[in-house]
Amino acid sequence: MGKRVLIISSSPRKNGNSDTLCHSFARGAKENGNEVIEIFTNAKKNKLL
Repeated sequence: MGKRVLIISSSPRKNGNSDTLCHSFARGAKENGNEVIEIFTNAKKNKLL
């Protein structure tokens, strides 16, 4: 039975080192039967301003 995995990446550079690491981790988690949700905060608009 797989687990639920939440990945939150706040790297400001798309396809940078942290972004690549998150994708690799997610791929490995999915391959092992886990449910993965990825959230990338660099794609979100700041609504506080």
